[in-house]
Amino acid sequence: MKFPAQTIFRIVSHIAIVATATLSLTGPVHAAGASTASTPSATASGAATASAMPTTQAAPAAYRVSVGDVLSFDILDDAELPTSLTIATDGAAAFPLIGTFKIEGRTIPEAVDALRSEYLSRQLLTDPKLSLSIVTVRPVLILGEVRTPGSFAYYPGLTVEQAVGLAGGPQTAMSNPADRILAQAKLRGTIEETDVEIVREAVYTARLYAQLRGSEKVDLKDIPESVKMYVDETSVGPVVAIEEKILKTDLLSTRNQMEILNQSIMQTEASLTILDKLKEQQEEVVALNEQVEARTLALRKRELNTESELSRVKMATSSEKSRLLELISEIGRSNRELANLKLQLETLKANREKEILTLLQEREATLKKLETQRQTTKEQMVLMAAAAVDSSKQEQVSFLYKIDRETGRGEAKSRQSIEATNVTAVLPGDVIFVSIAGL
Repeated sequence: MKFPAQTIFRIVSHIAIVATATLSLTGPVHAAGASTASTPSATASGAATASAMPTTQAAPAAYRVSVGDVLSFDILDDAELPTSLTIATDGAAAFPLIGTFKIEGRTIPEAVDALRSEYLSRQLLTDPKLSLSIVTVRPVLILGEVRTPGSFAYYPGLTVEQAVGLAGGPQTAMSNPADRILAQAKLRGTIEETDVEIVREAVYTARLYAQLRGSEKVDLKDIPESVKMYVDETSVGPVVAIEEKILKTDLLSTRNQMEILNQSIMQTEASLTILDKLKEQQEEVVALNEQVEARTLALRKRELNTESELSRVKMATSSEKSRLLELISEIGRSNRELANLKLQLETLKANREKEILTLLQEREATLKKLETQRQTTKEQMVLMAAAAVDSSKQEQVSFLYKIDRETGRGEAKSRQSIEATNVTAVLPGDVIFVSIAGL
């Protein structure tokens, strides 16, 4: 088989790197298929067989490929750059030439052997030399009593204690006096902010009741009984003043809209009155024209007038009838316009009342939420104060660790809960739960 110059250079480089890597004690998980067996240290260096190979992430030597892992794959017999592959939910990845192939649950050397057999069985390559390495393994998820719970990248030799350190360390109100002081100050600030929000929402509620009455003044008696204790009438003056400005603006806008609609209704009704009178007059004109037409027709039958005179009278009568029909049509349009204006006026009133009632419901729910939040914050301060009094409890705080780990392969795959200590080794994909002993 003849190889391109670039491929020959890559194979020579690979051999040189493998020879150097045999002296290395650690390295990323990697395997390269060849006619002879590869040592673990040699296979660990295969990630450097191509300059474009992605940066690999180290994993335990016996690590088995799992869903979500990102691998780098290269056929060393060609001039193509390495391919990045992601293990799908079915445990397979799309490999060059052979397509989808399942490697979940295999170590890197096992996966390389299986791929090599597949290429040979399909007679796609005569002596395939393959490179496979892990680029990214599943992260470690840390939950519970830690400062910053979340997912974190795995690295070799990671222990439970180190993983908790990645999450900012254990979190407890008694773990650090400085933290406790800051937490108490923060809770006090939260209570003060909540009190301000309660006052604002309470005055807002009173303003909505004033809107319903059409009043220009906010009456603090409309404040809900449950929050009146937080409202000091001597200090809420600025809040009331702002709400009354909003109230007056809203009332003025609503009154203007209603006035415009009322004026339009009055004008339309006046127009209808005029049109009704014009209709009556036009009906009289049509009746007179019909009488003239009847007399003219009788005279024509007796040949006492001309045909053109009869035609002129008929045209006049027809014109007056058309004018009467136009008036009737105009009256119909005006009636429809009047009905539409009245509907707009009633809709404006109904929508305004509905909007105010909806806002009142929202204010009631918000006030209850704020009261609950204030009570919860106050209870937290009480608990923190109790913990501060009994400072000896600081040294008694201890933490429990549990690891939720995936075990098995294929259909036999399951998750196992493991009691852990600070020095327990962590594997990719582990979920670590941190809790306080006794709670």
